[in-house]
Amino acid sequence: MSIWLYAAVYYILPIALLIRLWKGDLKSRLLGALEIGLTFSFFAYLFVVIPWHVYSHYIRFLWVLLLLPVLFIAIKRLKPLPLKQPKGERSGMFSNLLSFAVMIFFTFMAVSGLTGYSPSNDEAIELAFPLKDGVYATGQGGGTSIINYHNEHKPQQYAIDILELNGAGLRAKGLTPSELEAFEIYNASLYSPCSGEVIQAVDQYEDIPPLESPEKVEDARGNHVTLRCQSADVILAHMKPGSVQVTEGQTVKTGDLLGLVGNTGNTTEPHLHIHAERDGAGLPITFDDRFLKRNSLVFQ
Repeated sequence: MSIWLYAAVYYILPIALLIRLWKGDLKSRLLGALEIGLTFSFFAYLFVVIPWHVYSHYIRFLWVLLLLPVLFIAIKRLKPLPLKQPKGERSGMFSNLLSFAVMIFFTFMAVSGLTGYSPSNDEAIELAFPLKDGVYATGQGGGTSIINYHNEHKPQQYAIDILELNGAGLRAKGLTPSELEAFEIYNASLYSPCSGEVIQAVDQYEDIPPLESPEKVEDARGNHVTLRCQSADVILAHMKPGSVQVTEGQTVKTGDLLGLVGNTGNTTEPHLHIHAERDGAGLPITFDDRFLKRNSLVFQ
């Protein structure tokens, strides 16, 4: 799906559904309830499943504020209507069936996303948040693949992709910037999230241009640091070339500078990838006992 088609989903479709629910012709309480269910399920999908760092996280909350009064008005409009559509009037039957199917789809997607809001087991590793002085958003994160594509790969099933937001709630200046420096998180200082030993410290790859998937990547992690903490390996990836400040075998403490965020490895734009694994299986990560999922915000 192109970035402009996404924009239509983020803005045009929500407005159309709100206007339809507010001003549309409701012929019965059952059909009105269907309209309410369709709108609510889509907005739940929009809030839970769709990533918002490209189109402003703050619009995500605006839609909720607009939805609530429209739902209230729609429910009031249902009261004087007959329970069912008058007999013999079959106009719109196909569109009603289609609306019902779409409502079921969006409900399923939203519920599937919500099931990933907590880890499937209690064996989480507690870390300190590795970035400072900013507002950060989770692009990929959570316990199901619908909100975290890493979940399909066992060693990275709870991996998190973190971006920084500017004052407008966007991860960069513009939708498709061509300069790495346009991304808010690029060149951000990266700090050790735990105390432990440096198992790997790789600093040999160059940044790639943003929004361009590399054809062949020698190491998907790019420049990265792997720490042995709490009997687990914690990997911080996609670091800026020439910025790694630690060496293999070095002991680090929580808060020590590791390097800078870059755009190396298998990545399409600057962000921090972090995951923890033990015996080949990914571990849930918590920051201050908080499990981050898609669209989670962290204020530092």
